[in-house]
Order: sequence, then C-alpha cells, then structure tokens
Amino acid sequence: MVVLGAGRKAEEDVLETQATSDGVLLRRRRGGGGTVVLSPGQAVLALVTEVSSPFRNREYFQAINGWIREALSELGVPAALIQDRGISDLAMDERKILGTSLYRRRRILFYQGSLLVHNDLALFDRYLRFPSRVPDYRRGRGHGEFCTTLARQGYAVPVERVMESLRRVAKARLPQLA
Repeated sequence: MVVLGAGRKAEEDVLETQATSDGVLLRRRRGGGGTVVLSPGQAVLALVTEVSSPFRNREYFQAINGWIREALSELGVPAALIQDRGISDLAMDERKILGTSLYRRRRILFYQGSLLVHNDLALFDRYLRFPSRVPDYRRGRGHGEFCTTLARQGYAVPVERVMESLRRVAKARLPQLA
C-alpha cells in the first residue's frame, strides 16, 4: 500500500502506472509527512491521546520516538545507535529507519510511525518518486540508499517481537505524555 501525507499529491509522489499495474492500493492519511510504502516487514505504530498543549508537537515527537528507542533497546538494539534526524525521523548510520506523521485536533494527538524492520526497500524505488521535500541528512540519496532496516543493521528481530515491545512501552509511557 502507498499512503500519501495530507498535503501530498499522487502525481508528484507516486509512480502511479507501476503501482496500478502491480495492484498496489493508494490511500491518504490525515496527518502530515511524506508519502510512504507500507509492506510486510514493517512495524506500524499508531497512538491517539489527549494532551495538555496544542502546541508542543516537537516535544511529543521526541517523547514517543524515545519510547521507540526504549522498546528497541529491550530487543538488543543499543539506543545510542539510533539518532534523531530531520523533523521527526529516527536513523541508524545516517539512514532512516523510522518515519512519522502527526495529526492534531486541538488537544487530541494522533501519532503514526513506520519502523523498517526487515521489509523490501526496493519497493520504495518501485512505487515512489524522489520527494520534493527532503531532510538535510538525505543528501540526495534515493530511497534504497537513504533508508535501512533493523535487519540490514544487524538486528534480525521478528516484527511481532518489535510490536510486542512497542505495545508494552507505549502502554507504560502514554499516561505520562499528557
């Protein structure tokens, strides 16, 4: 599935002929961020909660991304190897492993994150054009060179175990976010 961010246009972001011929669904989310490919081998996290401030988006991103670091460290991925990059990405060795999106409605926060665990990165180049807006750390690299997976970084963890760890940490930390 290809999912466009709220402000993105399929004709600018998606190789539509290829996606259509392969039967790939195109969807749109309410939150911002770029267009993504969702495929087997990714862990997708969605959190909805009421928060005290309608203005602290960067803090909320940092807090939740910190939970993801915590969950991954429980699985043997050293938190020190996972860097904050761009507006709200997580990266290893300057290569993206997590992209995020945020949707806000006053004091309601809806966070979405896609963690690249062991998915096929070739699908990104197959279905996505080079984005018009990119973070500095991308340095002109195509999707396959810019992104990595936990498995490619040497951490072969099943998606199910990643999701269990994410659920456990999010459940413990979510009440502290408000």
